[in-house]
Amino acid sequence: MRRIRRRYSQRSGIDANVDLVPMMCLLCILIPMLLVTAAFEQLAALRTHLPKASTLAGGAGEGAPAEQKTPTGIVELRVAIHDNGLRVEATVSHTPEGVEKEAYEDIYYDIPIKGQEYDLDRLRAVLVDLKRRYPRHDEVVLLVDDAIPYDTIVQTMDTCREELYAEGGKKKRTILFPNIALSEAFDESKGFEGIRKGTREIDKRLESQQR
Repeated sequence: MRRIRRRYSQRSGIDANVDLVPMMCLLCILIPMLLVTAAFEQLAALRTHLPKASTLAGGAGEGAPAEQKTPTGIVELRVAIHDNGLRVEATVSHTPEGVEKEAYEDIYYDIPIKGQEYDLDRLRAVLVDLKRRYPRHDEVVLLVDDAIPYDTIVQTMDTCREELYAEGGKKKRTILFPNIALSEAFDESKGFEGIRKGTREIDKRLESQQR
């Protein structure tokens, strides 16, 4: 075989004995270096959902049994993010003691922007107070304007979800409203109060049908 290779190489003028050792050494050095210095992509996901539709809007139709759920005292909790600050809106159906109100009551907390940053500490204080008065409620609807930066939305969601504080040299966590829904910001001047009033009439109609 060696004679044949030598004759072939002599006739063709090509050296058939290629030294691959330098190439293998180079690969043995480059591959571990690439694996060590590679920055693998890390993805983080925030769990959210869309606001729940009303019973009739969801296509259940009249006469369909509505979902039986023990009232938490708050019909809906909303946190609106605007250019000029935050606004907390809560539609309350019961008192903190559990007594049902004769009519829904809307309470508002306006949190103006401080300089160039949103006052998330004030927002946290308001949510902590609502959680203390209505501990069984765990849902909040985040109303966001189109021009709000993504980082502001994430920070607001984190503030609504939990409270982090230090006690006795240890970090502790209090769950506030972990179920977060994202929606567009409503403009009440365009008939939002009328929509809310119509929803209340539908709720009363469904209650009367069940009785």
